Amino acid sequence: MSKPESWKSWQGQVVDGKFALRQLLGGTEHSAVFVTEVPGRKTQKVAIKLIETQAADADRHVSQLRAASKLSHPHVIPIFEAGRCLMEGTPFVYAVMEFAEEDLSQILPQRPLSPTEVSELLPPLLDALSYIHTMGFVHGRIKPSNVLAVGDQLKLSSDQISAIAEPDENRRRQDVYDAPETAAGIISPASDVWSVGVTLVAAITQNVTIAEDTAIGNPTLPETIPEPYRGIVRECLQLDPRR
Repeated sequence: MSKPESWKSWQGQVVDGKFALRQLLGGTEHSAVFVTEVPGRKTQKVAIKLIETQAADADRHVSQLRAASKLSHPHVIPIFEAGRCLMEGTPFVYAVMEFAEEDLSQILPQRPLSPTEVSELLPPLLDALSYIHTMGFVHGRIKPSNVLAVGDQLKLSSDQISAIAEPDENRRRQDVYDAPETAAGIISPASDVWSVGVTLVAAITQNVTIAEDTAIGNPTLPETIPEPYRGIVRECLQLDPRR
């Protein structure tokens, strides 16, 4: 049984002796998010993300999460606690964070965003990203599933934020949302800008192959992306990070 199929069987287990895994919200091959509660405050619903890790990397990963937990911005999901644990003999790190009702990846399979919705998406997204960069961090994984809604507020996930100067050989290009240079392990504010461009393409067209074409040197953007977003996307999807 693969991990995504087995996560649901973990409902009811307790992480680190204090965080009960309630409803499964979603999972990948190496991570899963559950509803949980803060001990002593059972009325406060929060989320806990379990991330499979190598034992040798666990302390570094927890330090990274705890550094991200010090960030405070109205459009960044706060991390309340982070630690490490063993689940069925496998090492994991965990992050307890604010619960979000929805993310952009749940909307886009159904429909693209309207121009008005895109105009409402960009300011908080860029405000959060500017704050993260100013504080000396990179986000590293801007994509629709990490653009979240908490009530009527848009927020960026924070569990993959890392220090700009912090090398991470495990951060390699996973998909088109990652800038081309991340294939060599290079993560920078510029790579976040690329990811914003691809997220905009996805939000407007539901088709990220446009960005993939750009990654292999074909910068043509369709007329279906209206201005000013076509110009913004064009400037974001620069193959040279210095641009």
